[in-house]
Amino acid sequence: MYRKEIAWHLIFWLIIMIIGTMTVYPYYKNLQLSIINRAMFLPVWLIASYTSWYYLIPKYIIEKKYKSFTILLLGLLFALTILQRILAEFLFLPIFFSGGGKFHNLFDLIFRLGTFTQYFTFIALPVFCSLAIYLAKTWYIESYKSKQIIAQQKEAELNYLKAQINPHFLFNILNNLYGLSLEESKKVPGMILKLSDLLSYTLYESNVDRISIGKELDLIKDFISLEKERYEDRVNVIFSLHPNVDQSKQIAPLLLIPLVENAFKHGVKEAMQGELISINGMMENEKFIFEVKNKISENITLSKNKKHGLGLSNLRRRLDLVYPESHSFTTIKKDGNYISCLKITLG
Repeated sequence: MYRKEIAWHLIFWLIIMIIGTMTVYPYYKNLQLSIINRAMFLPVWLIASYTSWYYLIPKYIIEKKYKSFTILLLGLLFALTILQRILAEFLFLPIFFSGGGKFHNLFDLIFRLGTFTQYFTFIALPVFCSLAIYLAKTWYIESYKSKQIIAQQKEAELNYLKAQINPHFLFNILNNLYGLSLEESKKVPGMILKLSDLLSYTLYESNVDRISIGKELDLIKDFISLEKERYEDRVNVIFSLHPNVDQSKQIAPLLLIPLVENAFKHGVKEAMQGELISINGMMENEKFIFEVKNKISENITLSKNKKHGLGLSNLRRRLDLVYPESHSFTTIKKDGNYISCLKITLG
């Protein structure tokens, strides 16, 4: 980690030196003198940049003390410019360029407006570059952390919603078994066996991000079989799957079953004679369309309370999380029928 960080710092200063050398090369027409001229600034560059990086920015920018930061940074640059002017006139220029120290008045020598401004700008260049890099890096890290937190929250909520499905599903099936057990029906043992298969799916096979459409449809078929044994001739189910459906396509698990559960719950539960439930699956371009239609029983009213609306409200939230911009889910009442239609764009 430290080697990588040191490497980035070396690259930064190499770039600064190259840029600095290129700015004075047209004047000297000599690469060696151009490099020496820019190297003269390296000590004050290092002092200014790392003082800003490791002290001023963490202490004042992060704490949003922008006025204090500006004053201190300008003061630092001003002081280092004075130091650099003294070193240049009395050390670097006499040694490397046969010049310097030409003025008897030290104040005039150091504070010549044009030269002082030029030095100040040169010293400030890497400071402002490093400041921009630091702020960009800080923004990226904070943005990344924020996205990570949002992703973790999203995953936690999705896991919570998926966890709700199993007890909700089990609750409905156990209600069915309870009703049959009161009648001492011989179907109970067979239904318990099928229930075991269904629970095995919901507990183990569905514990993934995606599952094939074929497996999801197998779950629905088993559920329908279980419900038909319970309701017998009180329900007639037509399950139609268009040949264009690629059952190997992947889909989030347990998204389709709430629609079928809802149809049996509200379309058959209080019915006295055969009620029709129509289930259709098809593909339209890249969209998988799953539609369930059931007769609205005259003996019941669709409840909107949380207990009875858990399945569909849970489904809507899961769709928002898993397929935020690539789904549509509608429910309508038409001609005495309740129609649920789910469309998912598959990647």
